Amino acid sequence: MTLLEEALTHKSWSAENEGTGPNEKLEFLGDSVLGLIVTEHIYATYPELTEGQLSQLRSVIVGKNSLKRVAKELNLGSYLKLGNATVSDALLEDAIEAIIGAIYLDDGWSSAKDFVLELLGSRIDELSKKNNEDYKSRLKMIFEKQSLAPPKYSIQTEGPDHEKIFFATVRVGDEIVGNGQGSSKKEAEQVAAGKALKRFINE
Repeated sequence: MTLLEEALTHKSWSAENEGTGPNEKLEFLGDSVLGLIVTEHIYATYPELTEGQLSQLRSVIVGKNSLKRVAKELNLGSYLKLGNATVSDALLEDAIEAIIGAIYLDDGWSSAKDFVLELLGSRIDELSKKNNEDYKSRLKMIFEKQSLAPPKYSIQTEGPDHEKIFFATVRVGDEIVGNGQGSSKKEAEQVAAGKALKRFINE
């Protein structure tokens, strides 16, 4: 069994087929290799970004939504060896990381880096240009990339006109994903979007 075959083998298949190994350990390795490749690349390529901006960019790139998108573009689900399991986003994400781990073991760092940047290079460049935009723009961008309806904001106020406090709520569908307050509507919405953004870049 080659490393690539193992990378595409889910534990449900290996449990039913003696002599085949699941991709879990390769996925564990590939997760770290992917993170370091992306970190090294953006550190060297975008010196103008702050540590916080680099951290956020990396989180979006190596996050589940990004890997899911790549896996679907590759039609990876049709290559997976599954037993009683069905193709899911989580399986696709794990398989991408397992493939990266397999390439790293089989042909070294350089080949793994070439593979990752071939898959993600244009997305990294595109997202890096958005990194200096405000929180609302960044949050909206994440949903646009998934062709989903953008988050919606609502505002409430308290206090007299000369010292009003604004309270913002941001919703995705019926779910509240962030709250914020400020001395203006814009400030309150930015705070709420920033809190929501921390959630979605880690999903």
